[in-house]
Amino acid sequence: MRYLSCILPAIILGLFSCAPRGVGPSTRTIVVSPYSGLSDRELNAHYLALLLDLQKLNTEMHSANRARDFVGVHSKARNGLEKARTARRVVLNIDDARMREKRLRAIERIIADLDKLAEISGERE
Repeated sequence: MRYLSCILPAIILGLFSCAPRGVGPSTRTIVVSPYSGLSDRELNAHYLALLLDLQKLNTEMHSANRARDFVGVHSKARNGLEKARTARRVVLNIDDARMREKRLRAIERIIADLDKLAEISGERE
């Protein structure tokens, strides 16, 4: 009995000594948008440049569709989706609420159209 009363505290202390020491609070990573530091003017310029790229892609998709190149249409639609989603991220950082909502409605429609086009052209591959 006396032997057990000596061993039991030693086992308990031994188990607690195996716990890692110096465990502080975990460091959290805060992700900041690369567009959050830009002015509305810079954001609008970036947005309009992306729209220009989307217009060029639209012309290329139209030509590919006429040629019945559905693989090309699908590829360009997926590329356009990436650009449109980037444009949406840009728009979400615009401070002017009225302009942000107007541009957001437009880009959401473009995203929906490109998503449908990518789906349809992907089925024809």
